Amino acid sequence: MACLNLLNVPIRRMFNESISEHYGDIGNQQFEWIYAACASTMMLGLLIGFLIMGDLMNRFGRKETAIVIRCSLGIVGAGAMILSFVTLRFEFFVLGHFISGLLSALKVVLFIYLAECSPDDKRGFTSMVVNSGGVIAVLVLTPLCLPSLAGSDSLWCVLPAICGVMAIAHLMIAIHFPQSPKQLYIQEHKEEEARAALQFYYGDRYNLDDAIEEMETERIYETHKNISLNDILRHGTYRYSFFLVLICAFVPTCSALNMKLQYLVSWLTNYGMSQSQATSAMTVISVVSVPLCFVSPLFIERCGRRTVFILITVLCAAEWVALGIAEVIFDFGATNLRSAQLLSVLGATMGQCAVNLGLLIMAPMMISEVCPHNTRATISQMVETKGLPVDYIVRRIHRVYSRDSLFSSNGGQYGALIHENDSLVSMHHGLPQE
Repeated sequence: MACLNLLNVPIRRMFNESISEHYGDIGNQQFEWIYAACASTMMLGLLIGFLIMGDLMNRFGRKETAIVIRCSLGIVGAGAMILSFVTLRFEFFVLGHFISGLLSALKVVLFIYLAECSPDDKRGFTSMVVNSGGVIAVLVLTPLCLPSLAGSDSLWCVLPAICGVMAIAHLMIAIHFPQSPKQLYIQEHKEEEARAALQFYYGDRYNLDDAIEEMETERIYETHKNISLNDILRHGTYRYSFFLVLICAFVPTCSALNMKLQYLVSWLTNYGMSQSQATSAMTVISVVSVPLCFVSPLFIERCGRRTVFILITVLCAAEWVALGIAEVIFDFGATNLRSAQLLSVLGATMGQCAVNLGLLIMAPMMISEVCPHNTRATISQMVETKGLPVDYIVRRIHRVYSRDSLFSSNGGQYGALIHENDSLVSMHHGLPQE
């Protein structure tokens, strides 16, 4: 999804040609409205994915949702985008874009599944390794989006094709992995299968009886197989876990991540960069921050969750400050926009460092570590869904300030910055170190 935004130029041309060929010529304003509406289908997919995520986890299981359903949707989404290229029908691309939103939502289940399959002292390490792998994959694919390579009108379909091949490979390999041991033991009461799964994931270095005893304690503690949000809010321990995870989930929403994915190339071109220079700048941002991908798995286990979360929140707040100052320089009509370019790249680099440190996986990690097993599906669904209205408000404020005055322009950034500071204070006092 991050790389698809770098293909904005050839995809817009494809949309324009498709609409002109099948529906006739339209004006620029009407085209922009159609293009924006189609782009928003990803957010619709994200919303639907969050709404059905909990039910999928309970009905089909962690593995089936995270591996089978998610990879299958990835194959279908990639195929739809390739069909849009072959047939010159933008409707297929809209379908693929919608499915990419579903995939982003179901990635939360993947991290929960990984955490439930990992030993207690390796949960953070495992989640960070997978997060780092995704970041490195984006780094590798980003140069392909240059206009001289796959970022052209005739080759942009290469990126969806690569994503489809990766989804097929993931499905063929991971389908053979066992189900989550905790789901097998706590939810399905299958001790022998749970032991076999523990043996597969833990190996011979861990005492399986201790793991079974821990899961038995968790199963006895739980009084309902699946509980509702009302049950969670009435229970003191469940309620504390819910609000702790909710704060974690709001930080990515109020960060500049989603705005940056959609608008960073436009910001950089507004500040005087060409399309190739903007793509190269994003490659530099990824390269500079990529060492954290190798450090973060060890860093989170050595320093603890609270330290990592505080650092992530500080980086997100600093990113908003840098991007805000760059926009102020541009709005005041400065003739030399080099400082705006540098501040934008600096802010985006700090934001990417936050992503590499685990910005997007802190909430799923906290769900797997502080929430009882029978609350995870409900809490996952609620905290991820409730972040979407905040993201929508921030986007709407940006669209207003991108057209209106300087003083209305910083509203979205100030609001998000205030939330980052609130989260920093709340998590410093409320989040345990381990």
